[in-house]
Amino acid sequence: MARVLWLHRWLLAIMFIYFAAGFAVLEYVDRPEKMSFSLYSAMTPKMTGIFAVAFVILYPLCVMLFVRPANLLRYLAADIWTNWLTLERLAGGCLILLLLPRFMSLFTVFKTLIPVINPYTWDPLLAEWDRLLHGGIDPWQSLQPILGTPWISSGINFFYHLWIFVLYGILLWQAFSVRDPRLRMQFLLTFVLVWSLLGGLMATLLSSVGPVYFGRVTGLEDPFQPLVDYLQAANEVAPIWALQVHDWLWRSHILGEYNFGTGISAMPSIHVAAAVLFALLGWCANRLLGVALTLFAVVIMIGSVHLAWHYALDGYVAAVLTYGLWRAAGWLVAQDPAFDSG
Repeated sequence: MARVLWLHRWLLAIMFIYFAAGFAVLEYVDRPEKMSFSLYSAMTPKMTGIFAVAFVILYPLCVMLFVRPANLLRYLAADIWTNWLTLERLAGGCLILLLLPRFMSLFTVFKTLIPVINPYTWDPLLAEWDRLLHGGIDPWQSLQPILGTPWISSGINFFYHLWIFVLYGILLWQAFSVRDPRLRMQFLLTFVLVWSLLGGLMATLLSSVGPVYFGRVTGLEDPFQPLVDYLQAANEVAPIWALQVHDWLWRSHILGEYNFGTGISAMPSIHVAAAVLFALLGWCANRLLGVALTLFAVVIMIGSVHLAWHYALDGYVAAVLTYGLWRAAGWLVAQDPAFDSG
């Protein structure tokens, strides 16, 4: 166990700094009662259970299709005992499952307090920069002739909501992976840096709500209302779940509630940042997986604009900075002698 803690010392240090910053910020804004580490305590075992059941079903099928042992049960028992129920795998994985829900709980608390710390003021400027970057046209208008049919929008919406399951599945994979310790740690370090620096610090400094709430926050003429009107009309034909989430998040914001997934921020897009991180991991693990996760990241990027969540600029900035953090985490792990034998 001592070796496991030593291998995770950089991750633990970042989380310790993040937790300390959480206490300091909540004291500064006089909201110490908001501190919580348990917002995801109910979701974590449920999601873990779903993926555990999927593993129990799919793993024997994969063994039957690709390994074809003479005695399936004997092979499964030996493999699980030798390769899956090892101290290294279980200790490392359980440590991540213990820490990350608490980290994400504090992230959610931070996110709900963004307008308290720094009121939403950046949307007019971000929308203008986004328009200038795309030749004077809002990106959603350029996408509309291609994507503006209900079933296409509904399909994009499906993949955008699938993101949370992809996120948790990849986290579980890397939490319990022992195949490439350096790659695993590079991913985990980048993950916590993305959420803390981009989703926390940068989102607070560039406090913004995104296209769907533009008119409600700025009081200006809303250039994104036609997009929202289209989504509402499309929802009459095919389900656009984003609309219900739009309303739920705004209601939570107005009431000052904080729970799983609450909080509004646009710049940078954490949906895009995480999807780009998945793709970077995928290319290092397997070419086919890299292609699949890159396509997924492209869909998330398009969906963030088409579903009125983000300015395209939010995604561009997120992608570039995530790549930078990925390289920085990779450099740090490469310098760490603890992984020389890993």
